[in-house]
This record gives sequence, structure tokens and C-alpha cells, in this order.
Amino acid sequence: MTGEFAGTRVAITGAGRGVGRGVAEAFAAAGARVMLGARTLSFAEDAVAAIRAAGGIAEAVASDISRHEDCRALIDATVAAFGGVDVVIHCAADIPHGGLGAVSDERLEAGLASIAKAAWWLLDAARPHLAQAAMGGRFIAIGSVNGTASVVPNMTAYGMAKAALLAFVRGAAVDVVGDGITVNAIQPGLIASDHAREVLGDAGLAAYGSSVPVGRAGTPADIAHACLFFASPRSDYITGASLVMDGGSTLAPARGGRGDILQDRLKTREGH
Repeated sequence: MTGEFAGTRVAITGAGRGVGRGVAEAFAAAGARVMLGARTLSFAEDAVAAIRAAGGIAEAVASDISRHEDCRALIDATVAAFGGVDVVIHCAADIPHGGLGAVSDERLEAGLASIAKAAWWLLDAARPHLAQAAMGGRFIAIGSVNGTASVVPNMTAYGMAKAALLAFVRGAAVDVVGDGITVNAIQPGLIASDHAREVLGDAGLAAYGSSVPVGRAGTPADIAHACLFFASPRSDYITGASLVMDGGSTLAPARGGRGDILQDRLKTREGH
């Protein structure tokens, strides 16, 4: 426990696994009180147990953030448990795999709702509480380089939703700056999360990582480090910004066919 965020109240979406869990563990280790929202409550409960075993403070709530009412409920649960909200970190995403013509209306809507609409609903619900944060409120969204800085084959719907999320971050930053709230985004490349392993497999993930200029895929801990910075007083002068964290993938050509690796795996997953 470092104590840097002692007493800070943090609500995190998608916190049962992957990036969200990594972020929750990092904030708890820094002394924050964390509310873990997850669609599958058992995943969040496992994460809470691990955080408490390490000496941290955490609670969990079932939260399907593609639903407006669940976004409000996550903020309400955080206020009820901790007396307020200082930081909201939106990590969750119902990822629609597929390009034009290969994604149903239902899957398209689920992606847009869980990624872009949820950011709107979460910040709207949390705004009065974030405005009362002693060190200034913080809203941090986990975006993607896909759809913004690059294009991943067979992921058009996902990229579209993540691009909408970044548009929200820029606009909302202006909407709430007068309340002392900053709004920023992190744009990861491929992260070695549970979902990435399900899609690519260990061999595919390793192959992709070897094609990245820095020589590996990102980790949830990498993203957590950036979230800790954006939540800290050191980021007071930053709002409406997005930080690309992709190991240089969007700056250099793929070594070994990065796009081909993803495309082949996604086609296999979808049965194309």
C-alpha cells in the first residue's frame, strides 16, 4: 500500500477481469477505496477478494453498463458505500467483432451503448459528486487506437464505437471544466487481457507482441499506471486529451504481419 490515493473513492467499470481489474488493483494498492462494476458479478467478487486479501478496500456491484440505469446504479452504489465519488474510470466494452455487413444491429448497438453511450451516462450521473471532489473530479475513459489512430481488420464496429468515445471525451471536457472535473482518455493498442487470450490464444498473442516495436503486447498494469497519473494532481492541467499506449504500433510498420495475425484470428472466431 503506497497511500498516494488514501481515501480516494473510485468507481471502475469492467473491473471483473482484464484492464478493469488491473486498474482496480492498482488503485486499491495506492490506498483508494474502489467500487468494481462488472456484468458478471462473480468475476468482480473474485477481484474484490484478492484486493481485500492484499489489505485493500473494495466493493462490487453487478453492472451492465450498456444500460442507462446500471450506469446510474454503479455511481449510486459508490456514493452509498464510500460517501462520494472522486474518480470514474470507464474500462468496460461489449466488443462487436466484424466489419461492414458482418455485425447485427443488436451487436452494433451493444458496442455503441457499452462504450460511448455509457461514458455519457456515467459522467452525467457522477458529475455532481465529482464536482465536490477535494482534489478535483476525474473521469478517465479507456479508448483504443483502433478506429482513431489505426484500423484493425474485421473490427470496424468496435473502432467506430471507440472513435465516438474519444469525441465524447473532447466535448465533455469542455462541458464540465467549470465544475473542476477533468476528462481524459487512454488509447491502448493490444493488451494481454483475458479477452485477448480468448480471441488470439497464447501463441497468437505472443506472435502479435513480437510484431510491436517495443517487442511485447501491453498489460493491464501499463494502463493502470496511466490511470493513476490522470487521477493524480500531477494531471491538473490536462483535460480533453488522449494518451496513445500501443508500444509504437501506430508509428511503425508491423513486423511479421500484425494485421494478418488479428484478421486470421478474428475470422476463425466468427466462423468466416
